[in-house]
Amino acid sequence: MSRLGVPLALVLVCVGGLASGGVPRPPFSELQFLFASAASLPGEIRGLTVRCECGAIKAVDEWTAYTSAHGRIQSFCFHPTDSKLFFVRPGSGKIWVVHFTPGGPLSEWVIYEHPWPVQDLAFHTGPDGKMHLYFSELSSAGHGRILRLEDDGSVTTIEEIQSSDREFYWGGFFAFGPDGALYLSSGERPAGSLFRWRKEGPEEICRVEGDRIGGFAFLGPRTILYANLDGVISRLKLASGRGTPIYRSRGRFCISDLALMPTWPLPEPGLGGRR
Repeated sequence: MSRLGVPLALVLVCVGGLASGGVPRPPFSELQFLFASAASLPGEIRGLTVRCECGAIKAVDEWTAYTSAHGRIQSFCFHPTDSKLFFVRPGSGKIWVVHFTPGGPLSEWVIYEHPWPVQDLAFHTGPDGKMHLYFSELSSAGHGRILRLEDDGSVTTIEEIQSSDREFYWGGFFAFGPDGALYLSSGERPAGSLFRWRKEGPEEICRVEGDRIGGFAFLGPRTILYANLDGVISRLKLASGRGTPIYRSRGRFCISDLALMPTWPLPEPGLGGRR
C-alpha cells in the first residue's frame, strides 16, 4: 500500500454542506473504488480508499487489487452477486472472467468473443428480471451498439447509437444510472459530456469544459466519479457541471475505467491482490 500526497484542492471533495456552528459536514467519511489503466502492462486493477475528516481529505491509500499477466485491461465490471470480475483488453472482442474464491482469484477464461472490439461492460437487469452482462462496440465511423449477452451465449442488440460531429459524440463508455436509464460519455473528445439515452436520442445532462469523461460510475442520482482517460479521477455533481479531482496518478497511469467496490466480500487485501 502506498500513501499518496493530497493537494489542498481536494478538500472540496468531502464538503457536503455546513452543520451547526459552521463545521463542514462531509457526505462520506470513506470512499473506496477501483480503476484500470489501459496502458499498464501487465494489466492491473488498482484500488483507492479516500478518507475524510472534518470535511477534508486526510489520506488516499492505493493498492494493486488484481494483476493480469496476459495483457492490458481497458474496462471492467463486477457481477452484482457472484464473485466474478469481467474485463476486456484494448482493441479486443474477448470478454474475460475471473472467479474469486476465499483463497484468491482462479485462472482467467474467455466467456464470450465478439467479432468487433468491446469498449465497455456493465451489469443490468434484463427483460426476464435477471442480471445480464451488457457491453458496447464502436466503429471508427462513430456508429455503436449496446448489446446484451444472453444465457445461451447469443447476443441481443439493445440500442443502436450514431454519433454526430456537432451535437453528440459517444466514446463507447456507458453505465446504467440509479433510475435505470442508460447513460453515455463522450470519451476522448473534450469538452467532456454525459448523456442520458432516450428513445428520441441523446439528452446532454452535463458538460465539463476543458476535460474528458471516459469510464464513469454513479455515486448517487446526481453525482458520478469519472476517469478523464489521462491520470485523473474526479467527482462530478451533474447539477453544477463542476468536477473536483480526487486522485492524480502523476503521470503513472492512463486511467480508462473505474468502478465502485462489489457487493460481495473481497479476499484481503482486496481481490486477492497485493498492497
